[in-house]
Amino acid sequence: MPKLLEVKNLHTGFYTKDGGFVHAVNGVDFTVEQGETLGIVGESGCGKSVTSLSVMQLIPPRAGRITEGEIWFQGENLLQKSEKEMCALRGARISMIFQEPMTSLNPSFTIGFQLMEPIRLHQHCSRAQARQTAVEMLRLVGIPLPEQRLREYPHQLSGGMRQRVMIAIALSSHPDLLIADEPTTALDVTIQAQILELMKETSRRLNTATILITHDMGVVAGMCDRIAVMYAGRIVEYGGLYEVFEHPCHPYTQGLLASIPRLDRENETLHMIPGMVPGLGHMPAGCEFCPRCSRALPICRAEKPGVYQATGQGHTARCWLYAPKEV
Repeated sequence: MPKLLEVKNLHTGFYTKDGGFVHAVNGVDFTVEQGETLGIVGESGCGKSVTSLSVMQLIPPRAGRITEGEIWFQGENLLQKSEKEMCALRGARISMIFQEPMTSLNPSFTIGFQLMEPIRLHQHCSRAQARQTAVEMLRLVGIPLPEQRLREYPHQLSGGMRQRVMIAIALSSHPDLLIADEPTTALDVTIQAQILELMKETSRRLNTATILITHDMGVVAGMCDRIAVMYAGRIVEYGGLYEVFEHPCHPYTQGLLASIPRLDRENETLHMIPGMVPGLGHMPAGCEFCPRCSRALPICRAEKPGVYQATGQGHTARCWLYAPKEV
């Protein structure tokens, strides 16, 4: 399949109050193919959301900037585009679902206004045509009485309904790439399952590629074709769903999978990864995960590992344990 999105050596950082500059994303590489779902998983603060905001070119200029790298989308380098060009691309060819719909939807405007606005902007259609498309999108995402919902405000809808509206807005222009940043945060388990199934079905129907950002390995297992595990601003393991789940290589990935409760085991004590994620301004000299790793080697404390082949083609790990013997 052709590469829809290709991110190469991405570095994104932020200014600090004392006049310094720290990197939240350090040398991230991944690709997304047409119609597939890539899961980016890791603890809070590992750089998942910053990576997605970098792709969308939504890093506030006064807060931070992309310092290095390339972001290729359908053969075009997004880092060379102007803000005007990016505005035309966002919502039309690349859409994003943010974490909390109540803060993403404007409480002062109706659902209909907020759904019809991007449709009219990107499809250049009349108000009547936009309204018809809006009704069809609400029906597509499973919202009952869509004509009535168009007249309602965000506070009149439940959390699950608001998230469905966000999905409808994101998919209204049939984008080639959908970025979903923790789309089921703060929803109960039943609604989470419904939202994830809805995203899977609509992406399949529209042949939309998806980047799913989450900290939940269970969500990744049910949604994704490939997985990128992030830690401290770097992708530490990358590969297909089966390879990563059946043969996890990086100690951090192994720790994440071991911490998932298992119904087939009784009286099991949940695994815990010791320590905390290091602060952006206090990264270790060697491997970022070294202070928390039970398999650390002497070289791990002194030098940062490269990306090495793990169990199979396309399955890589950023860990000295998989370095060639001559390294």
